[in-house]
Amino acid sequence: MAVGQLLTTLLGLASAVSATALPKASCSPQDLLNEALDALGGEDKIGEIKGLTYHSPRIFRSRSLMQSYELTRADTYVATSGSQNISFRVDQGFLEQRIDRRLVPSNHWYWGSQELKPLEFSLVVNEGKDGFACYVKGNNQIYLPQELAPGYVDSALTYNLIVQAQTFSPHLIYRMRDTKSISAITVDINGIEFPAVYDPSREITVILDPKSKVPYIIRTAEQHPIYGESTKDLYLSDYKKVKGIQFPHLVQTIYNSTAQNLNQVLEDFIIEEVTLNPKFPKGFFDGIDEEKSFAPKSGPKKIPGVLDGVVTEFNTNMLGTAFKNASIENLKVETPLKDLPYVHWVIVDDGDEMGVKQLVIEFENEVIVCDAPPQWSQAVMQWVAENLKKPITHVAPTHHHGDHAGGTADYVAAGAKLIIPDMAVDYWSSIPGATFVTFNQTHPYVHRDSKIQAWFNWEQQAVHASDWSYVTITERCPTANSTIVAFEADAWEAGLDAEISNQGLMRQWLNQILGDGLSRDAIVFPAHGKVTPLSELINITAFPYPDFDVTHWKQGAALC
Repeated sequence: MAVGQLLTTLLGLASAVSATALPKASCSPQDLLNEALDALGGEDKIGEIKGLTYHSPRIFRSRSLMQSYELTRADTYVATSGSQNISFRVDQGFLEQRIDRRLVPSNHWYWGSQELKPLEFSLVVNEGKDGFACYVKGNNQIYLPQELAPGYVDSALTYNLIVQAQTFSPHLIYRMRDTKSISAITVDINGIEFPAVYDPSREITVILDPKSKVPYIIRTAEQHPIYGESTKDLYLSDYKKVKGIQFPHLVQTIYNSTAQNLNQVLEDFIIEEVTLNPKFPKGFFDGIDEEKSFAPKSGPKKIPGVLDGVVTEFNTNMLGTAFKNASIENLKVETPLKDLPYVHWVIVDDGDEMGVKQLVIEFENEVIVCDAPPQWSQAVMQWVAENLKKPITHVAPTHHHGDHAGGTADYVAAGAKLIIPDMAVDYWSSIPGATFVTFNQTHPYVHRDSKIQAWFNWEQQAVHASDWSYVTITERCPTANSTIVAFEADAWEAGLDAEISNQGLMRQWLNQILGDGLSRDAIVFPAHGKVTPLSELINITAFPYPDFDVTHWKQGAALC
């Protein structure tokens, strides 16, 4: 869908309301913007702004949809607290931004930093002819050394960060007036009509308060692999006058979807001071020398196959870039068990033990793929076609988190059915053409042929996420000594240092598999980590686990 078409669809979106085409506003876009400038303090005063700094010394918080427990709630904190200064320079003919931020990560991110020390970083964003985004001090990636400044980011993230900077620019409206392609529109939010101006050149919609005339919401559109057509809204409120100019002092980033009942806060911060036209130090908005950067300087550009919704998710979740060098050449596939040669472990990030792995289960006439990290779907499908020469009929995400499920829609588009807990059907129904095989706590889904069988298991109040499930595989008619495999994600980073994993999650999964009767000798294939015997998890947790074998699985249900 073209950007213009997408924005037209999204203009009427608020929270759960449907997106509908709305009539144009009665005023011209220039009239609306002039009214907004007057409400902010007047064209002359706004034009005198050469730069400014927003100071937030106490309140900065952020939340995650990508790593949430519930399916459509941002119920997991990324940063529980923080502080920041956001600085802009606008007198160079283009926008420059610098974010100096300190944040305290929540305990959800223990796997990347066991000490969970505060992260401090400085990020410079430049929208000029040779635009870039560059970490010049520290970083916001949970798994990198804190003092490391990685430098320039890739084109997709640069594009995302520049648009984000533009939405909060003190000269956004001032500059929009001179854009010939802008149009006046009306946006419906919860049954209330708001005047707005849409700027296709910046892909930004400015929604105005109908009474005060000041900017209320700055809206950008995104495509998300699960939520579909979405908007990222910057809510501006609690305006206060500083040297004759009105500035917002409460800022919230709200994520919405046309396909889901979604209206969630991703970030909020309180501005306590605004410094107008400060004298910035020399080089304050400069990037670092390219020789010192991990990656070359990259101009802003959307990358085919890298959805902007995924770029937002990875960056705001302290995971860095969403861009992966995904190709069949970069896949590593292992078949480690001689007595279960139909179980293939797909390693999509061989350079990092914590990188995501997938499981491919090969049946006589078909293939099931377990988990679907973003961007890797085509490479995995190509590997299956060339090496197994069987169709992928099903895809089974272990849970909804983006690093495990972001590529699910690709498999669905190729004809695969989704294997999911029945409580998650509404969530996954937003994928066009999705069809389902479902299971629940009392009725696991079992997929069999004459050689192997796979069980898909879920329980209420599940481990790690509300829709979290795990998979077990045995031969078709096992005996007590037969091998059984368990594929799980995020409950245990198997084979890695014990402190990387969460004792609470590990024991919760052990309680689940105890009830299911999983063999003590099961071999665990983790989505993060190494293929490892279950007995190691039992030892790590000092869990009193019986001497179950395969005959105990589901009270003998695996036996012929």
